[in-house]
Amino acid sequence: MLATDARTAAKTWRPQEFGGRRASNVPDPIVEPLWNGPRVLALVANGEATLTDLDGEVVSGHETLCEALVEASLGSTILIEGTLTPEPLKSLGDLAPRDVVAAPTPSRVARQMLIGDRGDRRDRLADRIDEIERRASVNPFVEVAFVAVDLVWLDDESLCGVPLLERKRILESVLAESRLVRLGIYVKPPIARWIGAWRSLGFRRMAFKGANSRYIPGSKNPHWALADLPRR
Repeated sequence: MLATDARTAAKTWRPQEFGGRRASNVPDPIVEPLWNGPRVLALVANGEATLTDLDGEVVSGHETLCEALVEASLGSTILIEGTLTPEPLKSLGDLAPRDVVAAPTPSRVARQMLIGDRGDRRDRLADRIDEIERRASVNPFVEVAFVAVDLVWLDDESLCGVPLLERKRILESVLAESRLVRLGIYVKPPIARWIGAWRSLGFRRMAFKGANSRYIPGSKNPHWALADLPRR
């Protein structure tokens, strides 16, 4: 949907959706661990911040976080996609799973992305359904951080037509990190050496996004895909 300013975009746009292709088929990908929590669009303009969910509803009850977003914006008008999650505020002991898993080999990572692990597919599906239900809402009494992953508007200009990697670099220059405002992690392949670290921090899934992909608000992007982190 067309928008002529950031406020209109915040009211009418929705976070971009992931496409259906396999992660291994995403061209020139950027890989990110997937945070647990609802994806939102955050608008910061004229000293105020508002959060909008996947349904276009304003997310309320996070006044302190909104104040932190205003401070982090460095005076710019910005519209950012991100995730509301308590995970960055937890200790390593809270995040880390009880079973420590060794980093997989590159061949294991490739096989997992291509065909998955058939032996535990049913268990993963059940876990995923539970995860979706947990993500459906955020307890307003639980403190959350905003993890920024994409910048789609800056001052008077839409950045939807700008390649993803460049959008991320601009985001890093206009958003200052703080306790409640974080910049998402992303790496370029090969990623095998990152898998063990991500699992130790509690991540279970990852996103593959084409470095040259554009942003399509509210629509599926064929150059974005999801994959499970390999268990071994």
